[in-house]
Formats: sequence, structure tokens, C-alpha cells
Amino acid sequence: MKAITATFIALLVFANLAVAQTISVDDFQEISGVVRDLATGEITIVDDDGAAHKALIQNKGGRYIILGNRRIQFPAKILVAGLLPAELLEIGMIVQIYANTNLSGKTRGAIKEVLVEPNPRVKLDHTFDQQPADKKDYQRCRITGRIVAVSRKLLKLSVTDSSLNRKQIVSVKLDDDCQMKIEEDSLDRVIAGDRVVAAQVANISTGERAVRSIEIELTADRKQVTRTFDAQLEQRFSSFSDEPSEPRELRSDHFILATDISDRSAQVLLAKLETMYELVGAYFRAAPKQPILCYVVRDLNQWPKERLKPAGAQKIAEGAGVTLWRTLSKGGRKTKAEAEVYSCENHSICQHEAVHAFCALTFGSTGPVWFSEGMAEMGQYWKPDQLAVDINPEVIRYLQNAKPKKMAAIVAAGQITGDSWQAYAWRWALCHLLANNPNYSKRFKTLGLNLMTERNDDSFTNAFGPVAANISFEYDQFVENFGNGYRVDLCVWDWRTPAKPLSKSKRTKTNVEARAGWQATRLRAVKGTSYDFITEGTWGIGKGSEDLSADGSPTGEGRLIGALMNEFELSTPFQLGSEATWVAPSDGQLFLRCRDAWTELEDNTGSIKLIIRQTPKKK
Repeated sequence: MKAITATFIALLVFANLAVAQTISVDDFQEISGVVRDLATGEITIVDDDGAAHKALIQNKGGRYIILGNRRIQFPAKILVAGLLPAELLEIGMIVQIYANTNLSGKTRGAIKEVLVEPNPRVKLDHTFDQQPADKKDYQRCRITGRIVAVSRKLLKLSVTDSSLNRKQIVSVKLDDDCQMKIEEDSLDRVIAGDRVVAAQVANISTGERAVRSIEIELTADRKQVTRTFDAQLEQRFSSFSDEPSEPRELRSDHFILATDISDRSAQVLLAKLETMYELVGAYFRAAPKQPILCYVVRDLNQWPKERLKPAGAQKIAEGAGVTLWRTLSKGGRKTKAEAEVYSCENHSICQHEAVHAFCALTFGSTGPVWFSEGMAEMGQYWKPDQLAVDINPEVIRYLQNAKPKKMAAIVAAGQITGDSWQAYAWRWALCHLLANNPNYSKRFKTLGLNLMTERNDDSFTNAFGPVAANISFEYDQFVENFGNGYRVDLCVWDWRTPAKPLSKSKRTKTNVEARAGWQATRLRAVKGTSYDFITEGTWGIGKGSEDLSADGSPTGEGRLIGALMNEFELSTPFQLGSEATWVAPSDGQLFLRCRDAWTELEDNTGSIKLIIRQTPKKK
């Protein structure tokens, strides 16, 4: 690693106020190694010596990174390249090929390389190295097209802006060893296991780290090339126009979208809304009987004043959104619900409001503010087959650095919607924990249904009063340790395993999973008592990592560690390793885990078997 001392001027953005402030950089570290983990706004690299380095990173298209609770513009210079098997080519990709082609668009022979265009809006065209003499003459031709079909042997490209043939489709054979070539300045295709050729990481005076430049080679095995859900949708609808439009109505299975955003943005948004609809409907096992109407507005001046309700237009003018809903009654009985979504062109805001509309139309209410806004925030973040946290890094930093908010305050009555994004963050955190934690998820869903349908006098206190202390402890642990990549279901607390002091002649055994948080043992340690530990087996941390003993790596990752729990107080963790003799500093039930970042447990493998006894007294 090479250290360089430097300073830079950063642009800090507080709300809409930009203030210039000098921030010092203690040095730059040059690192090479392997990508361990990648989440929104963060990357973890394991260097060639086995040490893990977590750093903030502003990806292409990102506006800032978060330092503390502040926004700072620090765009990373990114180069991602690699050769991958051609069978990973995806429909919707814009690619460039060289093929022997005639003027009718027919091709001859097989190609050995397909270049993925980094710019999805590049013009589709073709250029011959030498103009063919006639229609039967084949010449080398560069073709830029959109993939409409792909198999192991054949690639079909749409060349809609080309004059190659009337069908505007070019078919080309793929060589058995054909590869896909990628060269771009985005992290959207990077996964754990890819090679970091070189990274320059700034050590900032705040104690945080940020990537200044990084070069990554795509080398890891993968099931698909386009990693993120949003990038997949952008690619899926790459044939649609990005030009803003006049107000019109578009429809999907469950939504009517009245909008003036571009066709491409509208199709991406409808796909996100349908995904949200499917996931929320599967969660509640219910759905509206009518489509959800959403007004998503880019330019209010294009819309007749009578088209939009004043309250909705006001929120759009503020760059926000609102759901206007009401229930109709007959004879004191609710008979029908009506709801309309009004949103600026920000997809996340529309998704949030659409959850409100979904619940209002399905259940006749959205429940109290804490539940309504917490679940709407969850709904905008939900993605298919994803249990890990993946939210705005600014929300994470706020929750991690703000004064902890008590659970009772979050669920208190008398709150108003639209109060602040910070209040929404606390509500999201509580709802996310309860919805994903097996200790509470079933009762939480029942509570939510009762709150929205107003069937009885159910309340948070009724539902969780007996375990309020347990939830409060787990909630505090969640807020302290979570980040993008955190899995609540893997970090659930074990309240059921009984513990008791260990007699001199007894031993206790337990298995400790690498892919989990703190795990209970049956040992209730007694202050001042000495215990011996011995372990068997190996585990792994990270994709493709080597099997480790309970001693972990030379830098401590993967080491067996412990903590004592007593009356909802967790002690400072202590090191154990493969073998240890340890004197209990206090009374408490022993909990164990594999030392690893809380946000990176998902890809861990294996378990360690642990045997504990009291240390025999020397004769």
C-alpha cells in the first residue's frame, strides 16, 4: 500500500443549501484484492493479505456519499472490465459486433466476441469496413443493435435505426468459445468475488474512508450480468424513448398511470409498481379489487388545472407526493374505498404513495401513522427475492448517528403524516424489524391487518406488551448494527434456549453458524469462574473464501467471539478462537458468533462445534 498526504475541497449539501468546507485527507491507500461485498454506497475489499477494507463509494449516477449525516460529492473514477461467457448475454442489452454481412443484413460465419455498449442510449447503426459491391457481397461490418433473442448458438439483434433489411433484425451465429466483453464506468455488474486490480481509497479526517478510483476485473462466477433490479428494468425497457412526453394514460395489470414522464421512465415505474403490488399482496394475502390510479407529474404547466386535485398538485409542486383516499359508507357500514396517488417524477415517492393506496383500497384504512408510513417505506424498498436491507444510505447514517428513539415514542398516538423523513426512518426501522424477525413477524402481520380493517381494539401494546423489552433490545441491536446488506432473519435473537451454571463434572456443547448473529449457548456463566473452550470444524466468510478455523484469519475476521447477556444487557464482546481459557467477568448467558461485518453474513458458510467445561483446578 502507498500512502499519499493530500487535502481537498468538498461540496457539502445541507437540504438545499450548499456550503464549501475544507476537509483533510490523511492519506490515500492503494489496495488490490477481491470484492467481498457491494451495497448501495459502500464496497468491501479483501486485500491480498486477507485484511478487509470497507469504504464509501459514489457509483456512476450517484449524487453524493454520506459522511456522518452530511452529503458530500466525491465521485469515484470507475473502470470495470472483463470477458464473460456469451451465454450470459441478456435481452435488452445494447451490443456491438463485427460480422461478415451483406446489404440485405444476412451474416456469414460465427463471431467470437460481443461488446456490451456502456451507453444504453447509443444510436443503433451499422458501418462496413468496405462497401459491398452488390447484395451478395459479404464484407466485415460493425453492427450496433439491441438483443431481442439469444441462445447458445444464435444472437438476434434489433437494428431499428439501420437500413440493413426490412425486418430490421440481424441474426448472427455465436462461436462455441464466444465471449461477452464489458468495459464500463459503473459498478452495476460487479459482484462479490470480482478482482480489484487497483483501488485508491481516501482516509478522511472524519474517520471514514471513500474510494477515489477503482479498477475491477469481472472474474467471479455469476448467474446473470446485470446485478441490480433497477438496472435490469432500465435494460428491459431500453427500446423505449427517454424524451419527455405530454400527459397521457398508460396501463398495466393493476395500475393506471397518468403522466408526462418519458415512455421509458413510465414503463420502468409501472414494472416497479407491479413488483411492489405482487410483494405487498403476497405479504397481506389480499389486494384491491380495482386498479390504482397514479398521477406522476414532471411539469405541472402541461396539465390543465381541473385535471389534478389542488392538494395533489400542491404536493407535486413541493417535489413530494400524497395519497388522497376516502371510504364510502351506507347505514354505518363501509361499502367502498377510493384512492388516488399524486407524485412528482421520483419513482420512490410514487412507490411509497402507492402502498398507501393499496392498503386503503384493500382494507379501508392504512392504519395509524407509525404503521402506515413504516410499511409504505418498506413497500418502496421491497425487491424480488431480496431479504437484505437495501435503502438510501442517508437514512442509514441518520439512524446510526442520531440519538436513539425509544420504541414507545415511535408507536405513540397523535402523530401526523408528512412530519419529516427522519420520523419516517424510525418507523421504517421498527416495521422492517418486526416484519422480518421470526420472533414477531406473525403477530405483527395480524396486528397490521387488525389496525387497517379496524375489526377490534388491537394495538401495539396488546400485541407486544409481554415481549416489549425483548423487542426493544432487538430494535436497539438492529439500529446499532444494520446497514445495506443486513439480514434481520439471520440476526434474530434466541430467547428460548435455557441456560444454567455448569457443574464441575459437566460439559456443554453447541454449534455456532457462521451465517448468523449472536447465538445462545446453554451456559450461564458465573462471575469469576474459569472456563475452557475447544472447537472442531471450519467455516467460511465471503464468497469463495477459504475454510477457517475458529481462530479466523490473521486479521481476525472469522474468529469465534463471545458476549454475556444478563437482564437485557449485552457485555462487550471478547475473543475466544479455537481454544481458550476464559474467566467470566460477570454473570450472564453466553452468546457466540463468527466475527464478521453484520452486513456481510449472507454469504458465510459452515459452522463450528464448541465444547465448554469448567477449568479443572490444579492439584
